[in-house]
Amino acid sequence: MGKTVSHKNVFLEFEKLRTRLKQVIFDQDEAVDEVVDAFIYMTYRHLETPPKAIFSFLGPPASGKIYLAKLITEFLDEFEAFKIFDMGQYAEPENEARLLGRTVTHEGVHEGELTKFIKNHPKSIILFDEIEKADNQLQLALLDLITGREAESEVDCSQAVIIFTSTLGSALYQNKKFLSTFKKNKLRAQALIMDAVSKERKLVYDTIQTAIAPKLLSSMSQNYIVLLNKLSLDSMIRIGSESLKRLSSHFTEKSKIELEYQWFDHLVKLMVLSFAPYIDAKGVQQKLPDALFYKITRFIRETQTIPDKVTFKLSKSAKLFLDELYKESDILEQKLFKKNEAVELEWKSYERGKNVVFTIDRAELKKLPPSKELFREERPSVEFSTIGFEDIAGNKTIKKTLRQIISILKEPELVKKFDIDMPKGMLLYGPKGVGKTMLGKAFAKEAEIPSIHVSGSELFDPDYIRQVYQKAKEFAPSIVFLDEIDIKGIIEGVYTNMPADQLVMELNAISTDPDEFVFTIATAKNKENIDPAIIAPGRIDTFVEVPELDKEARRFFIEKILEKPNDGKIDVDKVVRYISGMSGYDLQRIGNEASLYAICNNMNCITEEILIEQINNIKYGYKLEKKHIRNLEEDLKSTAYHEAGHAVLSYLLLPDIKIEQVTIAPRLETLGFVSYTAEDFAGNVSKEEIFNNICVFLAGRVANIKKSGARGINTGASNDLEQASYQAYLAIANLGMDEEVGYVHVDILAQNINKQIFLKKVEKRITKWISDATAKTEILVEKHWEKIDKLASILIQQEIVDGEELENIMKGKN
Repeated sequence: MGKTVSHKNVFLEFEKLRTRLKQVIFDQDEAVDEVVDAFIYMTYRHLETPPKAIFSFLGPPASGKIYLAKLITEFLDEFEAFKIFDMGQYAEPENEARLLGRTVTHEGVHEGELTKFIKNHPKSIILFDEIEKADNQLQLALLDLITGREAESEVDCSQAVIIFTSTLGSALYQNKKFLSTFKKNKLRAQALIMDAVSKERKLVYDTIQTAIAPKLLSSMSQNYIVLLNKLSLDSMIRIGSESLKRLSSHFTEKSKIELEYQWFDHLVKLMVLSFAPYIDAKGVQQKLPDALFYKITRFIRETQTIPDKVTFKLSKSAKLFLDELYKESDILEQKLFKKNEAVELEWKSYERGKNVVFTIDRAELKKLPPSKELFREERPSVEFSTIGFEDIAGNKTIKKTLRQIISILKEPELVKKFDIDMPKGMLLYGPKGVGKTMLGKAFAKEAEIPSIHVSGSELFDPDYIRQVYQKAKEFAPSIVFLDEIDIKGIIEGVYTNMPADQLVMELNAISTDPDEFVFTIATAKNKENIDPAIIAPGRIDTFVEVPELDKEARRFFIEKILEKPNDGKIDVDKVVRYISGMSGYDLQRIGNEASLYAICNNMNCITEEILIEQINNIKYGYKLEKKHIRNLEEDLKSTAYHEAGHAVLSYLLLPDIKIEQVTIAPRLETLGFVSYTAEDFAGNVSKEEIFNNICVFLAGRVANIKKSGARGINTGASNDLEQASYQAYLAIANLGMDEEVGYVHVDILAQNINKQIFLKKVEKRITKWISDATAKTEILVEKHWEKIDKLASILIQQEIVDGEELENIMKGKN
């Protein structure tokens, strides 16, 4: 297009520009129309303030933003130069001088990179790539420079076109419903985009900032906004074709080797598909020709001969494979993403005199590596889980629930039938080490969709969260996996929860279209520690509690330990009882600790005794050396009768709660204890059970007094008395279990009405409960003294008695 265009021909000339751009830029007709229309408008607009124009090119990565800007410069003669500034290189405040200012060194005065370029090329197109990556103060300084008059900024930008590119707002502009709105009402749609971009955040050191400074964002919103689409697979193939044709001519010109392509279109399609599942324009443009030309250079290197002609073709079976694959061309790219598959090509070559033929002999779909290997240079990285529900022991109820959720995701028409929205997210919450992360990964495999894992400091970076959801949309349907979202971090010097704004915005913008759907899985220890905005209805609002490991899951860990050298005498069921209530992390420690113990003590294998000792070390603390106990024999004897009293009465009064072991091995936290199977503590507790539990707490002291008289009243029962008193108080004051106080919640009345209300009556009734419990305990201790005495004697001899041996004592078998 010439430098001067008559008003008569201006529309015709710009229509030629529109046509030329659409011929070489694929899938971006609306973006091209927006740009050309803007240039037509500029022709008639009176310029009031510089620059000539400000464009915002918004779109996913590798959608042609820079390429479009380059072609405009090339096709419009009025622009003499084109310049790209990668704003990721200007992320620090001190970068401002390098880009905009004047710096003085011993070599003289140096102009900023931008100011120098504009002075040398006033009629130019200048592109600031990924403007959100620049320091916010630098963004403002840049705006002042490009919009200021020459007298103010020392440079004249009145003839320059400024283009800002960004991937911000992807949560909105990749949504099909929004794109439909954009076509119908562009002004409304652009306002929505800028509103979405204004909510984007980035983490700078330990401070959260807006991704783009508000003043710059305001200027962008008042100028031209151009949306670019994600390129389709057909566009990638066209880009590959154009690139191969262009570079083939160059290759032949330089090497004098004739190139021939049979079934050219099919060949290019297969080559592009072999780059799946992550296909982008830059990769296709560069890698496709390189992959073919490399075969020629390798042939020359290995044979030391230069052919006159090289032919590339494909076999009938390879062509047939492609034809079958393209029967689902509309979903082909998504299918490759979703199933983590790529087209694998098998090449054969042969010589015919001075000619060489390379043939794609076979093509087939192959599963790709399962983990981040495929995208190790990509961040965020996409994973394809290899862990399924069958790889996780136990958790039958949880797995059933998760399968039900998966069925909803796979059959969205069921949701439509009941006129409700698709669930956007699920929270797996429960204690540490119960397998929440494993279950989340298994969910992804069972759902047959890829996932992106986010954890730790990544959760505190709003810009990274935005990138994660942007990548997830490229692979949709997909999963975003937010691990441990209840962790805390330091932001602006304050220890706080992860910021919710960016995540909430992404969740709000998730499309319900099955082809675009992104499902969020979050894990946490405590639901209460999560920002309510994140788990509000319409966001992450499906909650699945993951309980402590069940017996089947615990057995799995023990059987893993038994793969290590052992004496073959370990009772798995017994050990499984001992590890109730322990987390997966603790159970992994048991095997390591037991192995180290065997190695350090020159033992050839692990024994049951070693395993149980390591379990007790982890659950209750390490054993104390007996020389550290002041009156060893007396204390052990006292502890033996104390714990025997607890165990015998517990067996009698609380038969539903199974005892794991009774021990008097002194540890850091206790001189002895009775341990129970944790999974037996569940459901409602009756008044009788609470009263009986108080008796069990008192049984230790009563047994000591029975054996030693007044000397049996010692400090060993302090915790027992604390627990007995507290349970009596709860029963009377909170649970309405006392006949005199009645069905009254005394604590609530004390907090809200009068602190003294019912005080004396509660004191009196606690004394009564403890007195009655003591009397019952004394009767039972007296009645079963023989068993208590026998158990105590065995404990003094061997320190530990397991639940099965205790049962034999109680049944008179021992």
